[in-house]
Amino acid sequence: PAERVTMAELIRTCAEAAGTTVEVVPVAPVEREAGFPLVLDDPADDRHFRASGARARAVGLTATPLVQTARDTAAWDAERGAPPIARAFTPEQEAAALAG
Repeated sequence: PAERVTMAELIRTCAEAAGTTVEVVPVAPVEREAGFPLVLDDPADDRHFRASGARARAVGLTATPLVQTARDTAAWDAERGAPPIARAFTPEQEAAALAG
C-alpha cells in the first residue's frame, strides 16, 4: 500500500473490499496451528505492515490502493474456485479466544 497500515487496518480494508464491516477485537494469544493467518502473538509483529514505501515511490513505483488489491485478490480467489480455508478456528475455539 501507499501508506503504512496496521493489521487492524488491513482486516478492515479487506472487509470493505468484500462489501461488509468487521469488528476487530484484540485477543490474548491462544493455542493454534503454526502459521495461522492474520494472528499475531505480539502486536509489534505488525511492523512489516508499517514499512515505508517512500524509497520505491521516489524512483517511480506506484502503489495500488490496498482496497483495490483486496478486491483483486478476492476476485482471483473466486476465479480459482474459492478453495476452502486450510486453517480455521472451530466455533468453540473462536468463542474461547474471544472470551479470553
